[in-house]
Amino acid sequence: MPKDITRDLKTNHLSAFSFAVLLCFFFSGLAGLIYQILWLRMIDKVVGSAPFAVATILSIFMGGLALGSWFAGRYIDRISSRSSLISLYGKVEAAIGIYGLLLPFLIILIKPLYVLAYNSLFTHFLLYRLFTFFGCSLLLIVPTTLMGVTLPLLCRFYVEDLGHIGARTGRLYGLNTIGGAAGALLCGFFLIAGLGIWGSVFTAAGINILIGAICMGLGRGERPLVYRPVGKGKGKSKPKEKKGQRLPEIISPDDRVITTLALWIFGISGFCSMAYEVYWARLLGLILGPTTFSFSLVVSTFIIGLAIGNLIFGWLADRAKGTFRLLVITQACAACLALIVSQFLGNSQFFFSKLIYTFQADFGEKILVQSVVLFFILVGPTIFLGATFPLVNRIYARSLPEIGRSIGTAYAVNTSGAILGSFAAGFILIPLLGKENGLRLTAGLQLFFPLLAMTWLILKSGERRRAVVTGLVTLSLGLLLLILFPSWNHNILSRGWYHRFDPFARYFSTTSWFDAVWKGPSKFAGHVTGNEVVFYGDGIGGFTTVEKWYNPLGRVNYTMMNNGKEDASSHGDRLTQTLLAHVPLLFSPGPEKVMVLGLASGMTAGEVLLYPVRQLDVLEINDQVIKAAEIFSTWNNNCLTDPRTRIIMQDGRNHLELTDKRYDVIVSEPSNPWMAGMANLFTLDYFRTVKGRLTGNGIFVQWIHSYEMDWPAFSMAGRTFAEVFPDGLLMKMLSSDYLLVGFAGKKNLDLETAERNIDSALQSRNITIRDPRVIFNLIITEDLKGFFGTGPLHTDNWPHLEFAAPKNLGRSDDSIEKRIRNEGRLSEETKKIIESSKGIDLSLDTLELLTADFSPPFRDVDLNGATPAQFSRYQGILKDYCSNENVDNYSIFPDYDLQIQCAQIQLGKIQD
Repeated sequence: MPKDITRDLKTNHLSAFSFAVLLCFFFSGLAGLIYQILWLRMIDKVVGSAPFAVATILSIFMGGLALGSWFAGRYIDRISSRSSLISLYGKVEAAIGIYGLLLPFLIILIKPLYVLAYNSLFTHFLLYRLFTFFGCSLLLIVPTTLMGVTLPLLCRFYVEDLGHIGARTGRLYGLNTIGGAAGALLCGFFLIAGLGIWGSVFTAAGINILIGAICMGLGRGERPLVYRPVGKGKGKSKPKEKKGQRLPEIISPDDRVITTLALWIFGISGFCSMAYEVYWARLLGLILGPTTFSFSLVVSTFIIGLAIGNLIFGWLADRAKGTFRLLVITQACAACLALIVSQFLGNSQFFFSKLIYTFQADFGEKILVQSVVLFFILVGPTIFLGATFPLVNRIYARSLPEIGRSIGTAYAVNTSGAILGSFAAGFILIPLLGKENGLRLTAGLQLFFPLLAMTWLILKSGERRRAVVTGLVTLSLGLLLLILFPSWNHNILSRGWYHRFDPFARYFSTTSWFDAVWKGPSKFAGHVTGNEVVFYGDGIGGFTTVEKWYNPLGRVNYTMMNNGKEDASSHGDRLTQTLLAHVPLLFSPGPEKVMVLGLASGMTAGEVLLYPVRQLDVLEINDQVIKAAEIFSTWNNNCLTDPRTRIIMQDGRNHLELTDKRYDVIVSEPSNPWMAGMANLFTLDYFRTVKGRLTGNGIFVQWIHSYEMDWPAFSMAGRTFAEVFPDGLLMKMLSSDYLLVGFAGKKNLDLETAERNIDSALQSRNITIRDPRVIFNLIITEDLKGFFGTGPLHTDNWPHLEFAAPKNLGRSDDSIEKRIRNEGRLSEETKKIIESSKGIDLSLDTLELLTADFSPPFRDVDLNGATPAQFSRYQGILKDYCSNENVDNYSIFPDYDLQIQCAQIQLGKIQD
């Protein structure tokens, strides 16, 4: 317990009362962060999780805090009783809790309005965004404004003399902020996973209502506000101020310049703090993996640093002689340390990969070590960022009777700066300048404005020489630091090394931790030699890169990565990307409207356009992916310029929730469910929404993977799908890629329909499907419920998969493939079709299709009794495959002669 609180408890009969309020404010901060996380999750089901929607919600949340703080500052100074203040605080907390319980129902009530607006306005980007902002404001402005009231209200209650304003306001805000960090950790790791969304809502609301009841109880009786002279902390002095009279001030009331500059610095500090958080959250997503757990760690670590800064500098503010000078120094230190930390983080991938690899056996231990390491990395700049609140209060608050107004105004300015910083970093600086230059600009603003302000004050005091020397030295050193840092290797940074351990295991084991920090980039450098980054897009929706490389046979390959994770390629994922289109469209009778969720390389969309569809809606949340897909035009059939294609920059699930359109085919190919936000596209609620948007004969295909998944997580996803599509089936694409296929009505894998559509499939330049019967060879099971068994479902309220999937990063589970081999169940009709496709020609058709895989089944083709034409065709398939694909294992060929033949073909290609 802090020494000041312990002393007060012994000497002041009101201090036990105050301590109880401090404890309540800690839990208020905890509940506040829980609400922010929960409300974002709930509202994004209506407005979506596209970047502008998320920014809108967060801006309204913080804007409400600023409005509440400003509003409270205008009225709470009229209250002359501590009892009245604490009673009002209790009522505010209770109101927040009650509204927290009502909000989920209000979201449900407002959804029809969004449906109407979406179908009328979604093609008009600005108008729909304005409606989104207005609707979210109606939902959130009341509780967030109430939250904003609490800080200046309690400062009015807790601060009894200007001599301890720094310590008291720093303690209040620091404890509340620590509560926020605890809330972020609790919600991100335990609360939602253990209690679900609704259970978490009741928990947060219960905390607020309990705080309200306690504080309204404490507010009984009459406890007048007692102002103490500056420097007197024992509570024995009588009030020395009459109504309307000012007590002694910290600074001269005539020196308005310093207070104005301090307020500007406070606003800029809020701007820079939130901008840094955006930069570092995105950067650490590339380093630790963009999972729910990683983002929770970054946010909580950042907040804890701010809280410590509040506590430390709150104590120093009351003891420092030059408060404004100390404020300037803290801002300069924060900016310099932010640049140094950013430089380290951008080049720390080897260090963190070694850390993840070392502790991957125990998920809890790995998270604990990561959190400790992150804390020590971020604690430097965040402590100095947290210094501003108590220091500015010390400078700006000039009178106890007006302390509510002073703190309310200052906090509103800081919060407004934070709103601008978050928006500017995510939507302006990163898209236009990139993270590196955005960091330079932000740090430069934080560094130079306070230093120039200090220089100007020195110049104003008449010390011209000192002002010139100070200005030149700080400007030179600052510019040097900004030029040097941060500087990152984009080629290395473009890849997510947090789950690629096999090539580097020996480096991790033999490299010391010291070398991992200082020489880490050189360890990865050799593995990106020959790879050229031909697209580097750091945009609103995320970080997208495209790498160009040549395989040993000279064929050019392109790979698209989003936030470091490979999501598409010109060749390696070709089978999956193409069959996502061909499987449903081959069996769809007369498809007219098709929706593809996730553009990626555009190959799936391009294959859809081979069929006589009338309209193709492609939903993509990342603007950079659309730009990057142009590189894949050779493989995606120029889908972006086809007049039938409509690119919709929107959250795919949100589109399905709100649109009045129905589709004959819906293809869902999101990224992996362990990536933050992606698990929303594997929930029971999502699958029900999809089914409601299918036409009577509609077909839905959902991509899912088995790599870096265990059976419980994999089966949960399949079981959830089967709950909505009980007549669906599971198909295998690549070695670890699968398709879940669902039908709006009865199962309609009609062979005659596919034979009518086969001419469209034959137009593909990416794969070869000569006979639709080969598709049936890919079916694993048609009894999804029996195959996946019983167990928990992944729902919006219980997002089990979101918390289970990240725990398998970097791991493999052989039990999935064993179960797939041994427990598949096929209908008699399918068995007959497969049996009819066992002739040599159909075996060759299957082989030709699967040459798009890494290990095509050359051994499975029985050439006994083959005609010369059939054997020649087999040889042609082998020659074509060996001429283009780098064969690592020649045992895929059934005999030694064929292995030699392939090796000679490859040797000839290499020599050419």
